[in-house]
Amino acid sequence: MAEWPPLTCQVMGQGLPLVWLHAFPLSSLMWEAQRRRLGESYQMITPDLPGFGGSPRLAKPSIAGMASSVLALLDRLTVRVPVVLMGLSMGGYVVFELLRQAPERIAAVGLISTRAVADTAKQRTARGKLIERIHAEGWPTVAPTLLPRLLGQTTRTQRPKIVAQVTEQLLANEPAGIIDAVQAMAARVDSTAQVSSIQCPTLIVAGDEDALIPAADTEAMCRAIPNAQLTRIPRAGHLVNLEQPARFSGVVQRFVREVSASASRT
Repeated sequence: MAEWPPLTCQVMGQGLPLVWLHAFPLSSLMWEAQRRRLGESYQMITPDLPGFGGSPRLAKPSIAGMASSVLALLDRLTVRVPVVLMGLSMGGYVVFELLRQAPERIAAVGLISTRAVADTAKQRTARGKLIERIHAEGWPTVAPTLLPRLLGQTTRTQRPKIVAQVTEQLLANEPAGIIDAVQAMAARVDSTAQVSSIQCPTLIVAGDEDALIPAADTEAMCRAIPNAQLTRIPRAGHLVNLEQPARFSGVVQRFVREVSASASRT
């Protein structure tokens, strides 16, 4: 049986476990507003995925390995009841893999600023060029150039504190972990055929100013998942939970209440 690195993780609150899987290239710090808003009602589990925050790297980087590390974390925390999984961007790719590896451990999922399709050849080439730039220029130089794709135009022009916060979180991660994640995302499997078999309640959230995930991909994913609901949040880009924290947290809170109410009736 494979040994998976112990993920660093913050756990707070009691009740239904909500597991929050962060975006590339951030860490669990991105969920701070959600911890404050929802931590009084639920058990909030916010791990750093391998290579990010304080978590060690995987020996062989992969989205499947990230998912297995999350399952090992839940075992270590003795979380036995099905959890609600929330994954943003790269975290969403990990959610798809967890649905493959252990669907019985999942009560509901949130797919945030993410998509089921694998990278195209062009996108894989772009990821390779990103790795080359990190080697050549250094992560502190490259990281700020990603902001126009991570944050919506409204945030970049009107919310300087959010821009500074995201920049700080980007720079806090080590280049080796960043490169591992780029390679893992480029090699991830296509989950398009899987989405129609997702049986648990599914929340899909997208920012109206997301420059990375086309609206057509989000809408196609929502149509394909039997129990999916889609919420678009205006004046937000890819990092929708940071750009519109109150509105995003409210959407998630309503969804989790619906999941809890449905579970209590069965």
